[in-house]
Amino acid sequence: MEEQNKNNGVMIGAGVLIVLTLGYGFWKYAKKEEVASTVTPKEQAVNNSMFAYRDGTHTSNGSYFSPGGEEQIEVSITLKDDVVSDVSVTPLSTRPISIKMQGIFTANYKPLVIGKSINDVVLDKVSGSSLTPKGWNDAVAKIKISAKL
Repeated sequence: MEEQNKNNGVMIGAGVLIVLTLGYGFWKYAKKEEVASTVTPKEQAVNNSMFAYRDGTHTSNGSYFSPGGEEQIEVSITLKDDVVSDVSVTPLSTRPISIKMQGIFTANYKPLVIGKSINDVVLDKVSGSSLTPKGWNDAVAKIKISAKL
């Protein structure tokens, strides 16, 4: 009986040791995750050199369909660390209403894209222009493909 109590004590001691070891390991893992989560995505990308797009100026034409037919705009985006640092749009339309709408878009889109990640510059409607942003989005999609690292 005394030997059985001794064996039970050893088993209980071993169980406590295992529980403590597992608990400590989990605590260390949780602390590691907590520290990792305080690093911003941009800092992590800088540390890991994980930017998705080449820095520099990238240009493409985007097209869309208006009631008058197919229209195009030229978009040039300058990227630095996947962020739009400069941008220009050249209207390419020859139809009067499209020229007007592309002009409205061109005069008002910059605040919506400068300083933002290229992945966040999808435009829907800009100052009443709802078709020209489709050309913008088409050009940006092409730029993202050509500028991909």
